[in-house]
Amino acid sequence: MSEKQIEKPGFTLRAAIIAVFLTLFLLASSSYIALKLGAQPWPIIFAVIVSGGIIKLLNRSRDVNVHEVNVAQAGASIGGLVAAGIVFTIPGIIYLNQVRNVDIPWPNPWLLGVLTALAGVLGLLLSVPLKYTFVDKEQLPYPAGTAGAELLKLGKIGGRQLAIITIFGCAAAIFGLFRELYFDAGFAISFLATFGIFFIVLPLPLAVGGGYILGPKAGFSWLAGAIIGWIVIVPLLINNGFQIESARSFAQNLGMGLVLGAGIGFLTSYVLPRLKSIVAPMLQTGKGYFKFYPLVSVLGVIGLVAVEVPWLAAILTVLGVWLMVAVAARMTGETNIDPLEQFGIFVGLVIALVYEIIALELNMYASFMIVAFVSVACAVAGDSGHDYKSAAIVGTRFFDIVKVDLIAVIVAGLAAPLVFEVIRGGFAEQLFTPSMPAPQAKLVAGSIFGFEYPNVFLTGFGIGFLWEILNTLLPQRYKNRLMMMPLGIGLFLGLSFAFPIAIGAAIRFYIDKNRSDLYHSGLLVAAGVMGGEGIAGFSNAALISAGLDPQIGAFGLMGMFVVVLLISTRFSGKH
Repeated sequence: MSEKQIEKPGFTLRAAIIAVFLTLFLLASSSYIALKLGAQPWPIIFAVIVSGGIIKLLNRSRDVNVHEVNVAQAGASIGGLVAAGIVFTIPGIIYLNQVRNVDIPWPNPWLLGVLTALAGVLGLLLSVPLKYTFVDKEQLPYPAGTAGAELLKLGKIGGRQLAIITIFGCAAAIFGLFRELYFDAGFAISFLATFGIFFIVLPLPLAVGGGYILGPKAGFSWLAGAIIGWIVIVPLLINNGFQIESARSFAQNLGMGLVLGAGIGFLTSYVLPRLKSIVAPMLQTGKGYFKFYPLVSVLGVIGLVAVEVPWLAAILTVLGVWLMVAVAARMTGETNIDPLEQFGIFVGLVIALVYEIIALELNMYASFMIVAFVSVACAVAGDSGHDYKSAAIVGTRFFDIVKVDLIAVIVAGLAAPLVFEVIRGGFAEQLFTPSMPAPQAKLVAGSIFGFEYPNVFLTGFGIGFLWEILNTLLPQRYKNRLMMMPLGIGLFLGLSFAFPIAIGAAIRFYIDKNRSDLYHSGLLVAAGVMGGEGIAGFSNAALISAGLDPQIGAFGLMGMFVVVLLISTRFSGKH
């Protein structure tokens, strides 16, 4: 790669504006997806294609600057990860208040927005020195960032790719809106009902798309967890005297234990052997941007105190972020997985233990703020690692990426709590039901308040922990044949979500084995479906929150998506 290529600028006013627009789009759509699906696949492919398509349309006949596209997509993808940091954690307050009858105050969305922005900025700044070790020196794969860079290098960012994403996105949006009007709870199919074996068919295009992006290992592990929990464990418990609801809660507590145990097990087996190489980059000095670290860290402490986190807990939280950001960046680089809420839970539990030892009180509200702050910082650090990898492959200037990510994370951070307020207003009755289960938020709530079956949770935790320890000892060809975190989510969510996830994974498996030439086309369709259904869900919530009749609002949105679909179809054959 020539020096001339590396020096070609990518940060432009146009790229920054596109990044801000798309980061808000992905913030809204991803907030809905994460609550609905219980997972947040990387939005990088969507960001690459849409950013490139917009710039190509604006350029007309001129060549597209791939570095400008890379900068725009880097800022755009931030919104999806900030969304996950909030909706994987804060809704747990609603769960405890409604289900466990606990009185935890709801955070001020404006203060929470400032706190989220500070967490994101801290996560971003701390990720900068990690780039020199994890991307430049160790050359970790960062699979999502590499996939985005491949599309850029292949030139697959034209109007036709944008049209494909838009067509499938509009189709999924129209279907999703129709579903919410007429069969939002899906269709129940029961067999051996005496033993509690039944499931609800949820026609979720976004889940099929998510399964394709997650891939066969994660998708089939998810299905295995659902089968173990809801076809084996639940019927056995009912046969031994459990009520149906108690049996399901038992399975869900086991699943949550598996998820958290696998996450902590991975941290233990992964971080400890590499602790020196992970932490060392954080201790470098001599770079100009390091002068901002103390300032942003102090602002983070002040922000936490402003939302009623005690001073000592606030200081420990920021120190925890310094370590967890490094872990998140490396873990994401090697595995493409960023279990951000588990990093938050880990720091929260450590701080709670410290407070118990020194006989001080840490209330549940403060614990939620701690977990959310760490989760957002780790989410941004993981996403930034993909951006740095893409920049290294394509030749985009590194600090062009840092600048646009900084703008995007401030915008997304300030807006994220407001976006969730819209969703909460539109779907208040659906939260923590089978149609919008929000499992990560429920896991966070359980870790703070306690679980209905604590011994079952601890059993799952032990199994997940030991599995991840043993997994590190296996030869490379046998690693992650069964992925414990998706398995635990499947056990928690049941068969309704597992089947569409598995369908998407099966399509990906077939394409990988037999039609590798269709891989990128599949990514376009999956990204479009998820983005379309996600933004339709958010828009519907916004109209309901504004007081509009749900049926009028849904049909109005469907009409809009039909028009966009027809326009996109007309341009689908053009490059």
